[in-house]
Amino acid sequence: MSDVFGFRFSDTQTEHFCQLFAVGYDRITPDHAYHWDGLKRIDGPLYLFQYTVSGAGILETEGIIHPIQKGQAILVDIPSNHRYYLPQSSSHWAFYFMLFRPSVIQSNWDQLAEKLGPAPVLPVDSAPVQLLQHAYQAAKQKQITNGFQASAVVYQLVMALQQYSCSASHSKTNWPGPVREAAAQIEKHYRHLHSLNDIAQLAGLSKFHFTRLFHQATGYTPIEYLTKVRIEQAVSLLLHSRLTIEDIAREIGFSSSSYFIKVFRKWTGFSPGEFRSGRALTSFSHLTFD
Repeated sequence: MSDVFGFRFSDTQTEHFCQLFAVGYDRITPDHAYHWDGLKRIDGPLYLFQYTVSGAGILETEGIIHPIQKGQAILVDIPSNHRYYLPQSSSHWAFYFMLFRPSVIQSNWDQLAEKLGPAPVLPVDSAPVQLLQHAYQAAKQKQITNGFQASAVVYQLVMALQQYSCSASHSKTNWPGPVREAAAQIEKHYRHLHSLNDIAQLAGLSKFHFTRLFHQATGYTPIEYLTKVRIEQAVSLLLHSRLTIEDIAREIGFSSSSYFIKVFRKWTGFSPGEFRSGRALTSFSHLTFD
């Protein structure tokens, strides 16, 4: 069974809009000659997001074989060195998919490819999967009737994938034990930590191994995470205390107020004095970094 809806809207055929190419559902069985070679397709450039709901398939990327099972997605560029197909060992392969042009979302897609890889596992109730299935149903019911709606469908999906990739990697419950412990210690002792050596010792790991592990798990280097904690504390003190800028700098662990001002501006876009006074900028009650 194949149910595929293609879209070509002249009202949004510019680089300023996302371009939905096709959305569909397929159920492949052994009596179908199903094989896509990413270097031989002529319909690109395209991005493919495909999600398996039952059965199994195979994805090969750069010579690496990825068995694709229920609950697993495919993210590939077309054209690129990949191919996907139904193996002889599989009774069928059923999946939803969406194809769209690189316009507008190329940098977002590159980030996704780096974070998630070509064959990520996604829960069936996750936002990207739900949006993919809703897009298919909308297409089937003829509810995608212009390029603006189609552009929104693509953008929503890519943003959902972005959010999923960030939440999956940044959720503390997914961090390795040494990283969780080090992060907790940073949050507790941020005033007194001054070097990568100090932080690595909290985890009992070498600087090199710890830095790599911490960055993979959190998206921050250990020093960036320490700075994040300090700036969050600085925001709270600026809003809710009468301490001077110099006192706040010392309170959160900076060696000088001038360096604190420089770092605060880099993270927030304002000096501490501008942030506290609220002049010429939106007044914040809280400020979150992630």
